[in-house]
Amino acid sequence: MKPNNITLEQSLLQEIFEYKDGDLIRKNKVAGCLHKSGYRQIKVNNVIYPAHRLIWIFYNGSIDKNMQIDHINGIKDDNRIENLRLVTAQQNSWNRSRLNSKGYTWNKDVNKWQASIWVNGKMNYLGLYANEQDARNVYLEQCSIHHKGIQA
Repeated sequence: MKPNNITLEQSLLQEIFEYKDGDLIRKNKVAGCLHKSGYRQIKVNNVIYPAHRLIWIFYNGSIDKNMQIDHINGIKDDNRIENLRLVTAQQNSWNRSRLNSKGYTWNKDVNKWQASIWVNGKMNYLGLYANEQDARNVYLEQCSIHHKGIQA
């Protein structure tokens, strides 16, 4: 079954599971397991589903088959409802590009944006930032000093 074709009803999910801090709980245990892709998967009625899609349905009802669920912070197993949003495939690809952009990236170990820049073949650490825009601004400032004429 393709993940975009989930036919489970919100009421069924709410009957089977409880939601707590980004996890679906069944019989006092976190449901599912982490797949090698980094996404949590949950089996319901002998079918394996991505947990983030089940959580979205649990809260919001069905998902249009043309839409995807995006992890806002880019962390594949951070399924807190406030970290999930409904997007088109194109919007989801923009987010992937942004998360892998040159000069800053999400550091999941400290839950902050990390900025760095290559200068003379050496990676220079520019710091950790709570706000993505702050990390980008620091990187762009250093670009203007070290990489004149290069656009980020």
